[in-house]
Amino acid sequence: MTPKERITAALLGEDVDYTPCVPTFWTGAPEREAFKWRDEEEMLEFLLRKLGVDAVLWFSIPHSQPPFRSWVEQVPGERYPLLHSEVDTPKGKLRATVRKTDDYPYDHVPFFSDWAVSRYVKPWIETLEDVEKFASTYRPPDGEVLSEAEERLEHLRKLGEKWNVPVVGAGLFALNAPIHLMGAERAVLTSVDSPEVIDSLNEVVHSVNRRKLETMLSWGVKIVVRNGWYDTTDFWSPSQYERWVVPHLREDIELVRSADGIFVYQACTGIRPLLPILRELDFHCLLEPEPVLGGIDMAELREALPGKSFWGGISAPVHIGEGTPEKVRKAVREAFSAFGKRGFILKAVPSIRAHWPWENVLAMVDEWKRLRYPRELCSGRG
Repeated sequence: MTPKERITAALLGEDVDYTPCVPTFWTGAPEREAFKWRDEEEMLEFLLRKLGVDAVLWFSIPHSQPPFRSWVEQVPGERYPLLHSEVDTPKGKLRATVRKTDDYPYDHVPFFSDWAVSRYVKPWIETLEDVEKFASTYRPPDGEVLSEAEERLEHLRKLGEKWNVPVVGAGLFALNAPIHLMGAERAVLTSVDSPEVIDSLNEVVHSVNRRKLETMLSWGVKIVVRNGWYDTTDFWSPSQYERWVVPHLREDIELVRSADGIFVYQACTGIRPLLPILRELDFHCLLEPEPVLGGIDMAELREALPGKSFWGGISAPVHIGEGTPEKVRKAVREAFSAFGKRGFILKAVPSIRAHWPWENVLAMVDEWKRLRYPRELCSGRG
């Protein structure tokens, strides 16, 4: 099988020649932590030919970006300068402020970034009025943004055909938005004190994400990942999850399935209380459940979600970052024991960083190569 055929079959829980390994190597980190490939082709050559694993190409459609006006302010008594960003909207000015720490990578405050959350002095959104301002400028992609995205997809599609790897659509999310735009503490408190703010923001974000999803499907993207990292009970109650995540998630799953696509839901920790809900949602694969920090045994997870595939298996920070080669090998064996060899893609959750021990990465790959082949062609759990 080609990597594309193997990954697609694994996501669907179908027969494979061997269980794929599709790791993620972090490229968006500070210099010493990031892998610095020149482009996707260099990355594919390294992963497929040198490391011998499988790979995917990631594609997303950006939203139409409003112009930011940004400036830095030195404030007496503040350890770090304050970075302000401002957007003019039809409903008035929208502003955010963060502490510009030494490792902060931007010259502005993005709408959606983990880097802003812990550094907020003033978040983008605090009130329902702020949501209205945000809604007036956060629009579905159009014009030049769409044209550039379509060109990007065509480039990735040709690259995928050359290397026989799939293109995966990403960039869709739900409750990431209040965490990114409000900060985690304020978002959670607002969800209790003023839930209408989360209601409104959730609808705004979904309307843009829905357009992105419809566009990707119309362009022939067949595998779609919905980011649910910040959907879980790390932040919200199960009842809030049912209120703000489930209705839109179910709609998106139905849309992808109606286009004969594959829907992958990405959730890392805080998922145990959600298992009865996830069991009833008709997505194909759960991406990145954390096997150590997630507080749930992987065999229990597999039992709780029958008929679904799983993309994960070992912990990147615990096993790769802090472990030893033998501990990594043991974790890989435990992952195969939990998930079997069908409906499973091995990876270190969530991603491998460049400053971690490389011998641990090699141990993961070597143990996977030792275990990946079924005794016979998989026709059930390996």
